[in-house]
Amino acid sequence: MLGKLMKYEWKNIWRAGTLMLLGMFVVTVIGCVVLRMPGGLVAEIADGNDINAAQSWFVVSSFVATLILYVIMLLASTWGMLIFLGIRFYRSMYTDEGYLSHTLPVTANQLFLSKVLVSGAWYLFLTIGIGISVMALVVSLMTGLLNVGELSSVMTQYNGNIWEFLTDAFYEIGRAYEDEMGINLLHYGITLLLTYVVGPFITMVTLFGALTIGQLSSKHKGFMGILAYAGVTILSSIIGSTVQSAFMFGTNVMSSQSGISVSANSVYDINVITSLLLAAIMYGVSYYIMNKKLNLD
Repeated sequence: MLGKLMKYEWKNIWRAGTLMLLGMFVVTVIGCVVLRMPGGLVAEIADGNDINAAQSWFVVSSFVATLILYVIMLLASTWGMLIFLGIRFYRSMYTDEGYLSHTLPVTANQLFLSKVLVSGAWYLFLTIGIGISVMALVVSLMTGLLNVGELSSVMTQYNGNIWEFLTDAFYEIGRAYEDEMGINLLHYGITLLLTYVVGPFITMVTLFGALTIGQLSSKHKGFMGILAYAGVTILSSIIGSTVQSAFMFGTNVMSSQSGISVSANSVYDINVITSLLLAAIMYGVSYYIMNKKLNLD
C-alpha cells in the first residue's frame, strides 16, 4: 500500500517539480552564455584592441544582471519548492482532502512516510540540479577567463581541458585544506555526500512535522505550523552551534592537557548526527500526534 500512496503522491508533484527544473535549466543556459562575455572583453583589452563604452557597459551589465537573475532563481526554486511541498502536504493531510486521506485503509504512518519519501526525492532532484547548474556556470566563467593573456598559459599545460584543470585545482585545494585543518578528505567527502543525499529528507520530516505540530492549536493551525517550523529551525541551529562549540572547547582542553588531537572531521559528524536526531524526534512527534491527538473537525 505504501507503494500506491507514493505513486499517487508522485503524480501530484512531478509537474511542479519538472517545471522548476526546466526553469533552472533555461536560466543556466543563459548564464553559461553570458558569463563567458567578461573573458572576451578582457581578451580584447589584453590584445590592445579598443573597446567602446557601449560594449563594455553591455557586457558588464549583462554579467551583473545574470548573476542577480541566477541568485533570484536559486532562491525562488529552493523556497518555491519548499512552500509548494508544504502546502501540498497540509492540504492532503489536514483539510477536507486530508479527511478523505485518513479514511483510506492505510495507517497514518504510511501516509506520512509516503509524503516524506516522494517530497524528499523531488527536493533532492532540485538540490542536484542546483549543484550541476552552479558547476556549469563556474566552468563557463573560468573557460572564458583562462583563455585570456597570461592565464592562457595555464590552460596550455592541460591542452585546453578545463575539467582536468579543475580536477587538479580542487585536489590541491583539498590537500591544503587537509594540511591546515587536519581534515581527512575521504571522511569529509563521505560526510558531505551523506548530508547532500539525506538532507532533503530531513528537511521534509522537519517541515511536515512542524505542520503536524500546528494541528495541536485550536485556531490558525496552518500559521501555527509555520511558526513551529521557524522555531524548530532556529532551535536546531542553536543546538547544533552549542554542541559544536562545546565539542571544540573540549577537544582543545584535551589537546593541551594530554596531547591528544581530535580530527576536525568529528565536527562535521556532530552536525550530521544532530540533524538525524532532530529528524527522528520530529518523526516521532508527528507519529504520536497523528495517532493520538489529531482532530480534523
